[in-house]
Amino acid sequence: DVCSFRSKLILLDSLLQEKMKDLLRGTLLCFVLINGLKAESLGDGLAEGQLKAGLAEGQLKAKADIAQDNSATGEGFVYPYFFEIKDASNVIRARLNLTKGPFLLDLVKTTTTGNKVVYVKNEKKQIILFGNSSFDQTDPTTSAVVTGNGANGTTIDITIAYDGMVAANSTFIVQSAEIKLSIELGGPTRMDYWNITAASIEVNSTVNSTATNLSLDLTPKFGYSSRTADFACTTGFGICAPLGLCWSCDDQVMKPNNLTAVGTGKLAVFLHFPGMVLQPVTGNTTTGFGYNWDCDPLIPISLWVSLLVTLMLASILFWALYMLSALQTPNKFDDPKGPSIHVPQAE
Repeated sequence: DVCSFRSKLILLDSLLQEKMKDLLRGTLLCFVLINGLKAESLGDGLAEGQLKAGLAEGQLKAKADIAQDNSATGEGFVYPYFFEIKDASNVIRARLNLTKGPFLLDLVKTTTTGNKVVYVKNEKKQIILFGNSSFDQTDPTTSAVVTGNGANGTTIDITIAYDGMVAANSTFIVQSAEIKLSIELGGPTRMDYWNITAASIEVNSTVNSTATNLSLDLTPKFGYSSRTADFACTTGFGICAPLGLCWSCDDQVMKPNNLTAVGTGKLAVFLHFPGMVLQPVTGNTTTGFGYNWDCDPLIPISLWVSLLVTLMLASILFWALYMLSALQTPNKFDDPKGPSIHVPQAE
């Protein structure tokens, strides 16, 4: 009968489950025994190989640490444009490393568009460069002046001066230049940051055989606006980092921001710091640089906007599909106690 047949099926299913469990146990036991034999036969060689690999890794790490320390302390390899800027007491006040080359100046010119002073551009809206000069002929003299006791509000005024530079067959010849940077600890943007609050350059040069002396204010903007909430440490804006960290940038460019003060039809320069790494020395800073605070953010605003817009559109689509799946056919005319709807098939 049906009941006895169902009981037989249940008994057969339980027997099959027991057999499958026994088979799985045997397979796992064989796998463990085989791996144990392999580990026992190869244990000595594997242990020796791991020991050698560990020693090699330790030696490579030690060599890397030594190379990093030597790059900052002057032993072994040293970047050609690494500067330890000291004060009159021979105390290091800041470190600057240009990892991708010397200082570079781009010569540009201003013009007037409407009532606004802008840089001269070509048809593709790109700024036209009238010449360039790199500071790779002489070694600079550096100095630092500290105002304060190292606490918040302390100012470090840095001067980097080049002199005796010449360049043949060039329309833009720089004889001397003086770069000044003012670093404030603990402000003005945030109390736990250091910030470049002032920057300027004085250039004695010759442009097309005409003596040209330039004195420009290169102080960067602190943020997107003058409000404290809009202060930003990123490309095109403030040069700042948390205390104990260094500012790094692949190509830091400092240029005049107030073109009205420069005037129309005037020459100006863009100052490049190729591969810039800068850090003021605070009371708890040891040799070398701290961790990098890069000028390019890990997730830029454009990527954030793209992600948020995509999530918004995806949520709208999900909500729409959910609402469609929740639609039900009307049942107000159905009567479960009455006769069912009959549709005749014959004509």
